[in-house]
Amino acid sequence: MKLYFYCSSCQEENSFKTKAKDRFELQKERGNEINERCKNCGTVVKRRINRVHAKPNKWLLIIGSLIGIVITFIITFSLPLIIIVFAVPAVFGIPFIAWKAEDKKASAFNKVMVSDG
Repeated sequence: MKLYFYCSSCQEENSFKTKAKDRFELQKERGNEINERCKNCGTVVKRRINRVHAKPNKWLLIIGSLIGIVITFIITFSLPLIIIVFAVPAVFGIPFIAWKAEDKKASAFNKVMVSDG
C-alpha cells in the first residue's frame, strides 16, 4: 500500500510504500513517527502515524483498462458474437472490481487512528 504525507517545509505531498494494512501494523513497523526525506526539498520530515493517509492506486485502474482493451480486440476477432456479448463486460469489469477493493483498503486504513501514548 502507498501512504502519503505532507512536507512541513514546502507543503508538497510525498509517499512511501509499506506492507502494513492498518495504522497498528505501521506503528509496529516504524514506531510512533515516520521519518522520511521530502522528495521535493530534501528536508527530513517527522510525521505522527495519524498524520499519514492512504490513497487507492490509480495505476491499477489504468493498466487494467489497457489490458482489457487489448483482450477485447483479441476476443472480437477470435470468438463468436454471442460469447463476445458476455465476455467484453466481464473483461472491463475486472479492473474496476480490483480498484474498488484497493479503495476499500485505503478507506479502512484512513478510518482507524492509533493512540499516541
